[in-house]
Amino acid sequence: PSPVTNVKKGKIAKNSISLSWQEPDRPNGIILEYEIKYFEKDQETSYTIIKSKETTITAEGLKPASVYVFQIRARTAAGYGVFSRRFEFETIPVCKSF
Repeated sequence: PSPVTNVKKGKIAKNSISLSWQEPDRPNGIILEYEIKYFEKDQETSYTIIKSKETTITAEGLKPASVYVFQIRARTAAGYGVFSRRFEFETIPVCKSF
């Protein structure tokens, strides 16, 4: 399948980020699932993979006030497509109470 190009952020909290995206322009068959790879910016060696059959996910257990890099690829019966470009989204900081 061709790369996923249009990724939008949904709800962002201090420990989670929700994303949605559109199917690739040229899926080259039926998309079986998506693989979402994400990591804290500059920590590329310790990444997490989420698999989803939907075009939305919520990444949980993130650090507050941190930038995360997301890449998404689609899988068909023919195999995986290439990962999308990097999309960066930031979690919100913990509110300090006075």
